[in-house]
Amino acid sequence: MSLSKEWTEWHLTPRGWERGSERVDFAGTTTLPTPADAVLTSEYREEQSSVYSKMESSLRVVWRCDDEDAVADLIDKHGSAPRRL
Repeated sequence: MSLSKEWTEWHLTPRGWERGSERVDFAGTTTLPTPADAVLTSEYREEQSSVYSKMESSLRVVWRCDDEDAVADLIDKHGSAPRRL
């Protein structure tokens, strides 16, 4: 079992990156609906396996729409997904 395992979903919309569902240690999971106009969902995760190990972080794409041009245009406009919880 990990010492800490937290994550936040980020949804790319025409308005920019919007915070989605998240899991915070000792607070549990908060589930939010995906915006209807989202074109991409990424998950930023931080995990520490023990008090002796360093914090590991990762960013992965969870979902993307089929319109690659829309995704590319919005990434050009708003940048990549936030690397924060």
